[in-house]
Amino acid sequence: MLGRIYKLEELSAPVVAGLDRQKTVFFISISPLEGHGPHLPLGVDYFDANYFTETTAQFLHSKRPDFDIVICPGIPLGAQVYRQPGSIRTDPHALYKVAYGLGESLAHWGFRYIFILSGHGSPRHIVALESACLKVSRKFKIQMHNLSGALAIRFLSGEFVERISNSLAKPLTPDEKELFKGDIHGGWWETSMMLLLRPDLVGDFKNLGTIKRGEKDPKIRRGYFGSPSLANREFAEASLRVMIDEGIGIVERVLNGKNKRSDTVSILHKYYFLRPYSTYRIVIVAMFIAILILLGLLLCR
Repeated sequence: MLGRIYKLEELSAPVVAGLDRQKTVFFISISPLEGHGPHLPLGVDYFDANYFTETTAQFLHSKRPDFDIVICPGIPLGAQVYRQPGSIRTDPHALYKVAYGLGESLAHWGFRYIFILSGHGSPRHIVALESACLKVSRKFKIQMHNLSGALAIRFLSGEFVERISNSLAKPLTPDEKELFKGDIHGGWWETSMMLLLRPDLVGDFKNLGTIKRGEKDPKIRRGYFGSPSLANREFAEASLRVMIDEGIGIVERVLNGKNKRSDTVSILHKYYFLRPYSTYRIVIVAMFIAILILLGLLLCR
């Protein structure tokens, strides 16, 4: 029997109850509204995540036509955003609780495969989503993964530069490859994505200069890091082919029971201070140690 692609908000409870738990995959997009310079809309990450979600669902359906795929409504939330006018800030703990609540709800009804997709690459955002996925997976013995975290780190580190370059009609020059590695926010790639997805929302970008990551310059207040003037649709299409191929590969490995932890848990997760509630736990442990030391001093008198 052929499966279908559904939107969760359009389904009735009996239809959801009738889905095959072993052959149903849920996709959830979670990304903030955030300033991306003077030329891009606040919804860059949100638009990207929704597009990745829908496209990944379509590709998966072509590979697994017997599976049902359910797309949840996009959630405009994110942690650690740039403080630009219009940016919506969410505490990492709140983001964690939202993601955990979504996973817990679906797991409670017996669903086994849940994937979060995000267009936002800040460390605390990624780790909050990864932490929620790990807890749901362990508690309910299912597969819930943040599909975008480890991929985002690999993308931002320049791992896919050569593959993207080779798929372009005109490969990138050495200088362009270096610029791409520092293109982290509202620059070349994200402007290209908006030219592909929502060109009607893109302002004048051709006259914007390059702002390097960490550059000490008043221009940083313009809200972007990278080279937006290099943007074009072809670059977005080339990068999408690589990213979607990588994402589908991860989903397939999860469904086949052959996924590795490093596929969906980024290197950032090993840094305890980035995890939700880590500050509270450190304070509690410090207070406990202080009490023990105080008691020890009192007993020694």
